[in-house]
Amino acid sequence: MEFLLENPFILIALIAFISSFFKKKKEKKPVKQTPRSLHQEQRTQTERSSADSALAEALKEEERQQAEKARRIEEEYRQRKQQAEERMNALQNQRRDAERKANAFAKAASNTKSEYQKQSSGAGHFEPRKQALVDGIIWSEILGPPRSKNPHRSLNRKQ
Repeated sequence: MEFLLENPFILIALIAFISSFFKKKKEKKPVKQTPRSLHQEQRTQTERSSADSALAEALKEEERQQAEKARRIEEEYRQRKQQAEERMNALQNQRRDAERKANAFAKAASNTKSEYQKQSSGAGHFEPRKQALVDGIIWSEILGPPRSKNPHRSLNRKQ
């Protein structure tokens, strides 16, 4: 007995068992019902049947509302799917147009490169274009050493 009182887990389990035993005992007590007359039983049956019919109508209305809601959701889904497909087709058309333009530019670029190579392939004959020389000077300034590495002194300081 002393072991039961010292161990808190066993004590809690024992208390829970006893309390559940008394709860079950209270639930088992039957409630006395008064005997019903035949008229009362018929009245309750008609009330039940009217309640059942009202419940059936409510269930039918609920099912109709659910079906309508399902149709609306399905229609919205179809519209969104159609819009997405239209957007996808438009994007694919834009991609095709962009690819065509890129191919056209690539062909134009390859034509100018081949013409330039044909012109420069002459033995000892090189005629640079004016714009190519200007571009070369600009790029040499851009890619050359920074100004801080090659400072130019003004004429006033040298004197």
